[in-house]
Amino acid sequence: MSWLAWCAPLVAILAGMAAEWLDFRALRVPLLLMVGFGVLATATALNGRRRAWPAFLTSIAVGFAAWAGAETVYAIIHVSSGQRFHAERFGPQWSQAIILILAHGLFLGAPTGAVVGVLLQWPRLLAKGSRR
Repeated sequence: MSWLAWCAPLVAILAGMAAEWLDFRALRVPLLLMVGFGVLATATALNGRRRAWPAFLTSIAVGFAAWAGAETVYAIIHVSSGQRFHAERFGPQWSQAIILILAHGLFLGAPTGAVVGVLLQWPRLLAKGSRR
C-alpha cells in the first residue's frame, strides 16, 4: 500500500481543524475539493487495479470515513475549547456530536465516495463504450 492511502486521514484532520477555526462558508469549495481529492487518492491506493462493485463500495466507505473523521476532529476541538452544540432537541452534547458525525459521513461522505467510485470506473466504462 502506498503513501496515498494516508491522504484521506490527513485531509480529514485538516478539514476538521479548518471547520472549527476558519470560515467554512467562505472556504467551502476548496475544503470540499481537498477532501474529495484525499478520498480519491486513498481509494485509488486501496483499490489498486480492482474494479467494479468492490472498488465502488470501498470508495464509499473511504468517503464516509473521511467526512466522519473530519467531523470527529471538529467535535473534539469544539467541545475541548468549551463550546457547545446548539441542537438540544437531539439530546445531550455527546449525542449531538454523534449525530453530527454520522450525518456528515452519510450526507457528505457517502456521496463523495460514490463520485470517486464512478471516477475510478470511468476508464473501464469508456473502454467498454468504445468497443460497441
